[in-house]
Amino acid sequence: MLHFKNKLALFLDLPSAKDARIYMSVERTYLGYFRLALYILSFGVFLRKLEVLALFTQKIHVSVLIDVLAKISAIVGVLMVIFGILSFYTDIKYIEGGIEVSPKEVTDPRIYMAAERTFLAWIRTAISLIVFGFVVEKFEFFLIQLERVFNIHFGGEHHRLVGIGIFMIFVGIVTFILGSLNFLRTIRHVDRGFYRTNIVLYKVYGLIILIACLVLAVYVLKIV
Repeated sequence: MLHFKNKLALFLDLPSAKDARIYMSVERTYLGYFRLALYILSFGVFLRKLEVLALFTQKIHVSVLIDVLAKISAIVGVLMVIFGILSFYTDIKYIEGGIEVSPKEVTDPRIYMAAERTFLAWIRTAISLIVFGFVVEKFEFFLIQLERVFNIHFGGEHHRLVGIGIFMIFVGIVTFILGSLNFLRTIRHVDRGFYRTNIVLYKVYGLIILIACLVLAVYVLKIV
C-alpha cells in the first residue's frame, strides 16, 4: 500500500509538457464526457416514454419507480457535463504550466494521427446527437399516430419532445461543423510546429452541450 501511495504521489508531481498529443488527449476526454452525459440523459428520456405506457396500462407502482430512475438519470447527466467542463479547464491549466516542446516534436507523424482521432471523437459525438434526435422525433411521431388511429390519449406532454428531437439533430450538425473546422485548424498549426487547444471553441461548444442537456433534463424532471 505504501509503495502504491509513493507511485501515486510521483505521478501527481510529474512535470507537464505543452505537447500537442496531450492537448488532443484532453480534448477527446472532454468530448467523451459529453457523450456519456448524452447517453445517460437519453436513458432518462427513454424511461419517460416507458412511464407514459405504464400510466396508460395503469401500472402505477412501475410508473413511480420509472419516475425516480428518470430523475436520477437527468441529474447525473447534467452533473457529468459540468464535471467534464471543470475537468477540461483543470487539465488545460496543468498542461499550460509545463515546458515547451520542440517544433520537431509537434510535426511528428503521431501528432497527425492524434489529430485524426480527435476529429473522429467530434464525429462520434455528432452522430450520437443526430441519432438520438432522430430516435426521439420518430418515437414521438409513432405515439402521435397511435393516438390518431386508435383514438386514444397516452397523457403527458410527450408531444413537445418532437421539438427537442429536432433541436438535438441541429446540435449534432453544429458539432460536425465545429469538429471539421477544428480539424483544419489543428492541421495548420501542426504543420507550423506549434499547437494549442482552441479554448474559445471548446468554451462555446461546452455551453451548447450544457444547454442541450439542460433542455433534456427539464423535460425528464418535468419542471415545465
